[in-house]
Parts: sequence; structure tokens; C-alpha cells
Amino acid sequence: MRLFLAVIVGIIGGFIVGIALSSFIGILGMVLWNEPMGIKFLPYFTSFVCAILVPLIDHKSQSRPSKE
Repeated sequence: MRLFLAVIVGIIGGFIVGIALSSFIGILGMVLWNEPMGIKFLPYFTSFVCAILVPLIDHKSQSRPSKE
């Protein structure tokens, strides 16, 4: 269940990060080159990457022994 929640959080968070990054790239392109720029389907790519990374990071933090 924890793995499933980590994947869902990774998908949603990655999609939001991808939208923000895509907007930032578009604004930067307008400022520097006066032309909108971007990476097609960036939110989908970032959600896929985050859906893999978030469970890995969660698993590493769980397997670490506590210092108490």
C-alpha cells in the first residue's frame, strides 16, 4: 500500500512539476529569444520519472537504521 501511494504521489507531483517547468521554459524563451519555446509532453515525462524516483527514495529512507 505504501508503494502504491508513493507512485501516485510521484505521478501527481511530477505532473505539477512538469507543468511549472514547461511554463518556466516558455517564459524564458519569450524573454531571451522573443519566441515561445518548450518541450512537448514534458509533464508526462516528469510524472513518469517521479513515479519511479519517489518510491526509490522512500524505500531508501525506510531501510536506513535509526540513530536512536
